[in-house]
Amino acid sequence: METASLDSDTTFRQQAIASTSAPINKITESTTQDDNTGDGWLSRFLCWMFPETPAQQWRELVEKFNVSNLLFCYCLPFFYVFYPTWLMPAIFLKSLSFVVGCLYRLISRHHGHYNSTQTTTGTVANPTNPGITKPARSRSSSPQPPRHTMLDDERNHLYFWLQRCSICLEQTYSLCLESCRDQFCKDCFARYTEETVQQSWGLGVTRIKCPVCQEVIPQAEWSRYVSKQVVDKYNEFNQPYRPFVRHCSGCESQVIPCQSPRQQGISRERRLENITEALDSLMSTVDTPEWKDQLHQIQQLFDQICQRKGATFRIGRVQDLYQKMVPPLAKMAQHTSNTTIYENASQVSKQLVAMEVVPEAWKQTQFWHVAHFPLETCGCCGRQICLQCGEKAHLGTTCMNHLKSTLEQQSSDQTASIQWKINHTRPCPNCSVMINRDEGCNRVDCLLCGYRFCWHCLSSWTQQKCGFYHCGQGDSDDETQPENGKAELGVPNMSVIESKRRPS
Repeated sequence: METASLDSDTTFRQQAIASTSAPINKITESTTQDDNTGDGWLSRFLCWMFPETPAQQWRELVEKFNVSNLLFCYCLPFFYVFYPTWLMPAIFLKSLSFVVGCLYRLISRHHGHYNSTQTTTGTVANPTNPGITKPARSRSSSPQPPRHTMLDDERNHLYFWLQRCSICLEQTYSLCLESCRDQFCKDCFARYTEETVQQSWGLGVTRIKCPVCQEVIPQAEWSRYVSKQVVDKYNEFNQPYRPFVRHCSGCESQVIPCQSPRQQGISRERRLENITEALDSLMSTVDTPEWKDQLHQIQQLFDQICQRKGATFRIGRVQDLYQKMVPPLAKMAQHTSNTTIYENASQVSKQLVAMEVVPEAWKQTQFWHVAHFPLETCGCCGRQICLQCGEKAHLGTTCMNHLKSTLEQQSSDQTASIQWKINHTRPCPNCSVMINRDEGCNRVDCLLCGYRFCWHCLSSWTQQKCGFYHCGQGDSDDETQPENGKAELGVPNMSVIESKRRPS
C-alpha cells in the first residue's frame, strides 16, 4: 500500500510539471513566431546593419516604439484630412525620436554605461526544480572587458587625443594659444620657449612661433607662461638695430661701421643734405670723364627719387635707392688710391643705411655697406682695419690673397694658424664677411646675415642645385668627406653601410 501511494504521488508530480511546462513552451513558440512574422525582420535587419550591437538591444528598441508606431500610422490619415500642416512636423518628430533613441543606446554602450543599467535583480523559476529559484541573468551576456583593454580603447578614441598636449602627447593640455588655438601643457610650452630664447642671440630679431603651425606668438601672450628671467634675456638678445661690430687689432676697442636711426638724433632731411654734399665733393674730386658721367647720372637719380624742393626731401624705399646708387660708387672707390673718394663714397652709403627704419631691412643694408666698403678707421687709435676679415686694412686686395701674402711673411709659430684660416675660411656671398667651417656638410648658414649657401660653390641654397655632400656645380668637395673613414658625429657612416651591402 505504501509503494502504491508513492507511485501515485510521483505520477501526480510529473503530470503537474508537464502541465506547467506546456504553457512555457507555448509562450516560447509564440515569441519565436512573433520574431519571424512581426517585428523580428526589423530587428534582424538592424543587427545586420550594426553587428557590434547585440540583437537583444535592437529587439527591445523595436518593442519600445511598437505601440507608438501603430498609433502614429493610424493618425496619419486624420492629419492629412483635418490638419495637413501638422503632417510633416509629426513625421520629423517621430523620425527624430527614433534616431535619438538609437544614438543614445550606441553611445551608452560605447562608454560602458549600457551594461551597468541593463542588469536586473529579479528571480526566475528553475524548470528542473520548481521549488528553487535562481537570480535572473543580465540581458547583456558579454563579459566585462579587463581594465587594460578599456584603457587601450580610451587611448584609441579621438576624444582622448584632443585633450592631449601637442608636444608631449601625454599630459592634458593646460593652455590654449589665442591666435592659432593650439594647446599645450605649461611645462612643455615653457621649455620650448626657453630653448628658443637661448638660441636667439644673433643680429636678427627672433620671433617665438607656435611649434605646430609656426604662427608668430605675441610676446604679451607667451611671456605669461615663462619666468621673468627668460623675458629679460629675450629682450636683451632681440633688440632691433643691433650693429655689426669689429674689434681693433691695435687697441681692442669696438669699431661700428653703421649707426642705427636710434643712435643719432639726426633728421632724414639732414641726412639727405649730407648725401648731396658728399656727391658734390665727389664731383669736384674725380677727374676722369667716365666717372664724372656716372656721378652726374647718380645725382640726377638721387634728385629724381628724393624730389628735392628747397630743404625738404621725400624718399621711397631706401634699399631700392641704395642698390641704384652705391654699387657704382663702390666700384669707383675700389679702383682708385685717393682716400678722399673712398671716404665720400662710404659716407653716402652710411647715410643711406641710417635712413632705413625697418629693423630687418636695416640689418641687410648694413651688410651691403660692409661688402662694398670694408675699410674702416678706429675711432680710438686711428688704425684702419678690414671689416670683412678683421685684419689690417688691405685696400685693393682680397682677404684671401692678403692671408696668403701674410703666410709668406710670418714666422713658423703663426704659420699653422694662418694656414688653418686659409683652408677653412671663405667669404659669405651676401655680406662678404669671412666665416670658417672645420667640418660638416655643404649647407652653411651665415651667423651674421643669415644667408644660406653651398660651401663648395658659394651658390644660394634656395636654388636646390646642391646636396649636403654633393655639389651641383661639380664633384663633391673633398673637404666635406670624413677624414680617415670616420663619420661625423650624428651622421651615418655611408662607407661602412655600402661595404655591408656589397657581396663579399
